[in-house]
Amino acid sequence: MEIANQFLVRQAGPGDARDITRLLQKARFSHVHADWHPPVDWLGQPGFVVAEEGPAGFLPPYLAACLAITADPLPAAWVRVAAVHNNPGGDELLLSMLAPIIRHLQQQAVQEIGWLLPAGWPESWLVAMQFSRQNSIETYFKSDLSLPRGGLNPAVQVRPVQPADFPALVAIEAAAFAPLWRHSHSGLELGWRQSLCFHVAELAGRLVGFEYSVHSQAERAAHLVRITVDPAVQGLGVGSALLTAALEAYRRQGLRHVSLNTQVDNLSSQQLYAKFGFHPAGYRVPVWVRALQTADLA
Repeated sequence: MEIANQFLVRQAGPGDARDITRLLQKARFSHVHADWHPPVDWLGQPGFVVAEEGPAGFLPPYLAACLAITADPLPAAWVRVAAVHNNPGGDELLLSMLAPIIRHLQQQAVQEIGWLLPAGWPESWLVAMQFSRQNSIETYFKSDLSLPRGGLNPAVQVRPVQPADFPALVAIEAAAFAPLWRHSHSGLELGWRQSLCFHVAELAGRLVGFEYSVHSQAERAAHLVRITVDPAVQGLGVGSALLTAALEAYRRQGLRHVSLNTQVDNLSSQQLYAKFGFHPAGYRVPVWVRALQTADLA
């Protein structure tokens, strides 16, 4: 697809890896989604495209923008990679790259796209792309590893995760969260490989929840990536048991602080975190969403 100023929109391939890395480093607007996949993991997929400019003369073409949107898992997708080298015409470039991606996502029956918008990106660009702001992710912080008073439910048993647990954990994710917020089997396994601890909870011999955490970039700190509890057993102390196990694991590894992120509308999780002494850190990232309709195939 050719657009104004001799830009060519095409699928990104493995041969673009170096140029995309350079673009992400040098672009005025750059975004890489917070997950376990580096941008190169998406190369070669129909959901990853670049806008290539062929300047006049003998110079070879260069990448002016890139955009990757993939679903993991279906039926929701996230903007995984986005970069625009400069401001003029950035909205036009994004719209031109979005069009072929939308067609591919609709063929996969994707229902919505999420974008964690970094600071500095023009919101008008997202409005032009038919995204709307629907939520925010808020960071919480706990300055120590103390535990609240009161006992745990002795019926809840916590243990380290086993590879055979992941299919059940994926089912718990599907029961607990809307599609946009679910983690896939592969995503959970990637998180496990990066984790400093990964626990599951059992109740009456059945898996009912899990947590996993990683080392934070802050000194002697952990980041709680995920706590998921089966909605059928919420209120029975599963979340408290998992969070207690996580804090004890941090302490054994000599850590002192912990952070986490949660949606601002996830009130049940916020109650659990407040019980354990977490408080908002004053940092939020807006969540923009575009619903995909059958008409988008036109």
